[in-house]
Amino acid sequence: MNPLRKRLVFDIYKSTPVRGPSGSLKDGWVKQDAQIVVSLYDQSAQNQLTFGSSGARVKQYDYLGLTKKKTLIAGKYRLERDGVKYLVKGVNNEGRLAQLFLEVIANG
Repeated sequence: MNPLRKRLVFDIYKSTPVRGPSGSLKDGWVKQDAQIVVSLYDQSAQNQLTFGSSGARVKQYDYLGLTKKKTLIAGKYRLERDGVKYLVKGVNNEGRLAQLFLEVIANG
């Protein structure tokens, strides 16, 4: 896996509480100023099957991303490029590059 070969630039969105017109707080996606460079790999065929005390469970994600940025948190960030939105479902910060487990959002 050569991470330089599949480098793509993404916009970062962070889930933050936003005040609506009625004054109530709801979660909204706010675009961050900085962009992120991620090497994207299709992993949909290699979803992991794990067995726990509650039975079998499938950890599903569509893409694996590699990046140098290690400040992303699972569930709080979303990446977007060319109208396609990717939700960060998991993060592994061990090693030289951070691994991002990404799911494509259909109606995000």
